[in-house]
Amino acid sequence: MENMVLQIVLVKFIVCLIIISICDAMTMKQIKQTGKMMRKTCLPKNNVEEEKVDKISEGTFIEEKEVMCYMACVMKMANTMKNGKLSYEAAMKQIDLLLPDEIKEPAKKALTACKKVPDSYKDICEASFHTTKCIYNENPEIFFFP
Repeated sequence: MENMVLQIVLVKFIVCLIIISICDAMTMKQIKQTGKMMRKTCLPKNNVEEEKVDKISEGTFIEEKEVMCYMACVMKMANTMKNGKLSYEAAMKQIDLLLPDEIKEPAKKALTACKKVPDSYKDICEASFHTTKCIYNENPEIFFFP
């Protein structure tokens, strides 16, 4: 049953990505809606409490394995990983495809500043956590994480 729910969520997410790739970049409202779908999948998958991830967008990062792996799950669903590792190129491509024009350049600048962070971590969860935290620190005004 859980596998079926995951498949349905993934199909919905892929459909959203296809629609978005045909149209212009997403609005922040659309980004937040897509984030809700990711959250519904990644919270139970990583056995993390919602309260622990609620404040990530505000810069509160709880350094616990479940939270870190939640971040990795979201990044995987956002197609910013390749071969089980964070991919700078894939993330830049997603910025170009999905983000509203007014935040594309600041997002690229923040991502570029944090490009080497994942190299310091063998664990994908830790790499995701510290990269996300770095991006927040680079530009908290445009930061969003579901």
